Amino acid sequence: MAYIEICIGSKAYDYLLPYLEAERDIEHNPTNKEVLKFLENVFKDLDRWIKAWQELKSLKMPCLGNFNDF
Repeated sequence: MAYIEICIGSKAYDYLLPYLEAERDIEHNPTNKEVLKFLENVFKDLDRWIKAWQELKSLKMPCLGNFNDF
């Protein structure tokens, strides 16, 4: 396990270690594709909250417009 600790490091390691331990508990060795899919699900869009907030702030009511046209 020391090799994985040295190679992965940082935030991905914090998510990956419990995943690997849980898989080991059920006696399953995940393939590299399974590990990559797990990490893609964790880190799919890191800026989604910021993008959603910016989109919300960009919404504007047209002058003399109807709120239902929003």
